[in-house]
Amino acid sequence: MRMSMQSRREYLNTMRTRYRQARSRSEKSQILDELQKTLGYARKYAIATLNVPPKETRRRQRRTRPLRYQAAMPVIQVVWEALDYPCAERLHPVLVRTAEQLARHGEICLTPEVSDELRQISRATLARRMAKWDRPRAKHVPADKRPVARLQSEIPVERYNWDESRPGALEIDLVEHNGGSSSGHYAYTLSVVDIVTGYSRRLAVLGRGQAGIAKALERILTEWPYPVWGIHSDNGSEFISAHLIRFTKAHGLSFTRSRPYKKNDNAHVEQKNRFLVRDIVGYGRYDTPEQVAWLNTVYAWLDVYANACLPLRKVVSKKWEGSHVRKKYDVARTPLQRALDAGIICAEDREHWERWADSLNPLQLHRQLTTLLEQGPDVVNLAVPPTPGPMSVRHKAFATVGS
Repeated sequence: MRMSMQSRREYLNTMRTRYRQARSRSEKSQILDELQKTLGYARKYAIATLNVPPKETRRRQRRTRPLRYQAAMPVIQVVWEALDYPCAERLHPVLVRTAEQLARHGEICLTPEVSDELRQISRATLARRMAKWDRPRAKHVPADKRPVARLQSEIPVERYNWDESRPGALEIDLVEHNGGSSSGHYAYTLSVVDIVTGYSRRLAVLGRGQAGIAKALERILTEWPYPVWGIHSDNGSEFISAHLIRFTKAHGLSFTRSRPYKKNDNAHVEQKNRFLVRDIVGYGRYDTPEQVAWLNTVYAWLDVYANACLPLRKVVSKKWEGSHVRKKYDVARTPLQRALDAGIICAEDREHWERWADSLNPLQLHRQLTTLLEQGPDVVNLAVPPTPGPMSVRHKAFATVGS
């Protein structure tokens, strides 16, 4: 059975006493044999251990002389408080000067004795005395009492079902354009996508202030072609804001957020960020109003091209086969065509949208996008893309948003 440390100490103290009282060499040898057998010590180590006096006889004698610098301690504490509780290394060089300054203002009284002690005390002594003082700590604000916690509590953590069938379920996200350096002010792209139809929009803004992002989202929804019922974002501070909460409540929209560190909860918009943002404008830095205007011109043409011309397939079923997922897709259609086929656009507006889509030249749109990207943000005369038609064919519920 293994002996505890406390039992080992008690046993060694007993054996030390016996060893010191032994009169003959053979008696000491027997004690060493017993110690070796009991504790497994080597012979030389056992001898060295038994020759060490018990701890009770090795206690240091307590200091009897009085502590120095007692008269200066109250003054030092006042100086310490006045300088916001610094460490001894910061306090010691300015101790005398600060004390004299406080004395001139009547905060403390400096006697010759106190002044001498302030000049004589060493930095090490000062540190030892200060270690016993209670240092006031910053007031801890519980996580559930912080402003962001209140906002998060109003936005439930959910995610759309992968087979969601009601058009108008939007995912939103930001793409930053900092060129690899997060210093300074630079542009962001607000990306919005409907997970059911695949209809998407993009808008560039300078900075990611909450008010600016909320205004950009309102502008996008103003031009959305059919009713929207839900908005889903990640946990970025630009989205967890009172501006978006007020907006969604005013228009009766469902506002949810992803689980922390779960990017797949926003999988649809993340995929669009690569396909329709990074692959188009790249990873360069855009940080001027002129560059933001160029980005928005590119997005204006790109939104028309992606929504009315580019066919996309949508997953209609998933089946697990071991560790793999086998997916089935429907027939490829454009996002606008999916919205028209879903019957969420009224008959009058449907006719306008169909005529507008038929009037487009996909090759001309592709050429225009290529020209804009080749010219870069230094281009002066920016071409205006074909608009989807009058405001009457856009979603009436957002026609006055931001006005």
